[in-house]
Amino acid sequence: MRSPAHFCTTAAALALVSGAITLSIAPAYAQTMNHGEMTAPSPATPSVGQALFDKLRGLEGTWDAPLGTGVMTDIFKPFAFDTALLGEEWLNGKQITSTVFYVVNGELRADHYCDYLNQPRYTAVPSLDPAVLDFQFRDATNLDTHPKHFHGTTWKIVDSTHLVQDWFIMGGTKPVSLAHMEFTKRADGAPPPQTAQPKQDPAKS
Repeated sequence: MRSPAHFCTTAAALALVSGAITLSIAPAYAQTMNHGEMTAPSPATPSVGQALFDKLRGLEGTWDAPLGTGVMTDIFKPFAFDTALLGEEWLNGKQITSTVFYVVNGELRADHYCDYLNQPRYTAVPSLDPAVLDFQFRDATNLDTHPKHFHGTTWKIVDSTHLVQDWFIMGGTKPVSLAHMEFTKRADGAPPPQTAQPKQDPAKS
């Protein structure tokens, strides 16, 4: 039978061996933590749709484009905690359309509620010109009863105060027609531009 002193000696030896193993492992573990787990993750790269949406949000405000029939006014304002953008079209002070812009699965989408009484929906695709937003037709509702619609649109952000929109019309009497508008951003607090009044016929005066 072994003596108590023998057990004490053995326990002390095991404790020394355990401590040595712990000390040898600790630097390697610390090195792993410093060069692996403790490294801050790099920020995620924004999706193409989010990058296009961020560019679109720069349009927030009021924009005016002179037309032969008066003045078209576009008003852009964010909502839903800046996750969506509402675009309203007003012709001579009367609202005619609304468009909601938002990002889904990395895509910038636009749902257009049109004065043609249908609702086309678009997906923005990258353009060779970084200043251009290219919205391509995805699908629509009510085309069966109102076939004339805006099949797509391109927006060129010329600079912080100038915007050019081209809307491509299909389903009408012509195969394709174009609505071209050149907008200037209205300064904060500035009055709306005056609507051009039709000229009076001198023969009727």
